[in-house]
Amino acid sequence: MAGVAGEAEETLTSSLSLLVNFGKMILQNAKEEAGASLEQFVPHKIATMFALITAADDFYNSIGVTTKSDAEATWAKSYHHAPVREEVENLLQLESEWDSFLESVEAGLRPAETQGPEGSMADRLSGDVALVDVRTAETVSLGQYLGKGKSLVLVLIRHFGGSAEGARVWLEQTGCTLPMLLDAQRTIYRAFGLGFSYAKVLKFEFLMQWAQYKTVGRDFPDFPQLLLGNIYQMGGDFVLNQEGKVLFSHHSQHPLDRPTLAGLLGPMPGKL
Repeated sequence: MAGVAGEAEETLTSSLSLLVNFGKMILQNAKEEAGASLEQFVPHKIATMFALITAADDFYNSIGVTTKSDAEATWAKSYHHAPVREEVENLLQLESEWDSFLESVEAGLRPAETQGPEGSMADRLSGDVALVDVRTAETVSLGQYLGKGKSLVLVLIRHFGGSAEGARVWLEQTGCTLPMLLDAQRTIYRAFGLGFSYAKVLKFEFLMQWAQYKTVGRDFPDFPQLLLGNIYQMGGDFVLNQEGKVLFSHHSQHPLDRPTLAGLLGPMPGKL
């Protein structure tokens, strides 16, 4: 039993070391690129940092787990083993440096290029906001969806911006039957203070979580690169009453962050 445990700890130590070293390499390359030209680094070269997802997937597979929480439980059991403890501390240090770097990059950009000013969220939306129905390509107003005797849930997704073609691909691949509207001018996004964030989308913890889906082989809609739009756009979920007043708001803190169904339904008078 001691021999088996020793082998498991050696595997864990080696796997942690590979993850840390690969992450350090990604981060060092990113720092060099940003130092040479922030304008060239953002928004294109910064995408190289997504490579951490592949490294995390390899790590999960190498130690036989499928989630970050399972990985943490695994190394917690071996934390008494000095080499394991050292690599875990190295990983935590890498995470701190990774997130600090991204925050510094974001701080170096013009405010208009990232999140809107704090407290900029509107408390109501005008029914005159012009949108485009993805299925019919017709111009519609938000008011056409208000005053129906029900609250209105707006789910602002991230990738498409004003791309009708990208939105149609998303509908085809997801099988979604709900109305889908394009906010090509980002009027609603701006009203709710939803900008875009490199620091949130590329946050170390989020990329480690995203790798979980790759590890278990979960499929996601497969979009041509040209249809993705701004992948750093942040989304959100909002509930409006019949007059367009905001009853509930949730600003996504990372791409997987969505409210619970109970959270959405709670503020609705009489529910849906």
